[in-house]
Amino acid sequence: MNQDRNTDSTENWESFVFPEDVFSSSASEKELEEIFHRFGIFSLPEVKPDSSLKKKIISNILKQKTEEGNFLFVRKSDSHWKKSAFPGVDYKILNKDKIHNTVTLIIRMEPGAVFPGHAHSSSEDCYLISGDLSIAGTSISAGDFHRANPGSFHKKFSTSKGAEFLIVAGAADFAESEKFFS
Repeated sequence: MNQDRNTDSTENWESFVFPEDVFSSSASEKELEEIFHRFGIFSLPEVKPDSSLKKKIISNILKQKTEEGNFLFVRKSDSHWKKSAFPGVDYKILNKDKIHNTVTLIIRMEPGAVFPGHAHSSSEDCYLISGDLSIAGTSISAGDFHRANPGSFHKKFSTSKGAEFLIVAGAADFAESEKFFS
């Protein structure tokens, strides 16, 4: 402590905060820092945050969980192909969306396979990933898109080279087609 200074009672805090028996000149800088932090932490009064702050923090945590829960990933290895009721036609369900009442699936057809006719009470979107399809009187190839509007009827469709396509259909139509997909 500096002896040249006037040490009235308001300045005696230094001897209280830095007692000479603890903070001797022989203590290393690292030891002093550790002791200072320890005393500093334990000497602070306990502070309870305002309840509105607690609510805000919890709300942010829940919001983060909700945002993370807004994503679905289906890895190639996570789901397995299932056999349909038709030779050479397999499928893989990716998602059943109860909010939008839709089903997303991939259908894979071997060369020469035929899929039977069926009605659509809601729209059905079809994106051909690979191969070819003869559907609704039109031939489509990889990268092409086809949409069947509500009230439409697909006659049977087929592939000559094989096909893999993504379907997003109404859940009601998919439920009706459970005779196709076991």
